[in-house]
Amino acid sequence: MVRLRAGILVLAALVFISLSAGRWTAALFSLGWIWAALIGVVVAVLIAFIVTRLDRVAYFGIAALVTLFGAYTAYDFARGPVDWSQGWALLLALVPAVILAAAFWDFRHLVAEMRAWANSRN
Repeated sequence: MVRLRAGILVLAALVFISLSAGRWTAALFSLGWIWAALIGVVVAVLIAFIVTRLDRVAYFGIAALVTLFGAYTAYDFARGPVDWSQGWALLLALVPAVILAAAFWDFRHLVAEMRAWANSRN
């Protein structure tokens, strides 16, 4: 059950970050949705490649930055286009922050379990 939970949270976080980064970059350069999707896929592949090769301190530092970016993105969206009050926007920003933090925490433990299993097989 732990692996399933970690996998779902990591997938949700990866999709959220890839969509946000792809759409933001495409909008920045006035590109279309196809470019946004391609940029999102590249971001997802880069994230997966980098995250599996980090030491503990760097991993948690990057996890904190990504979690803050996700929370800020939700807050900015709620304050800007949706025009919610500051309190509701902060409450909404907690949702991706909690999901991303849990995803990074679970993923770190999942990778450690897989490494321990792979090392025991040798």
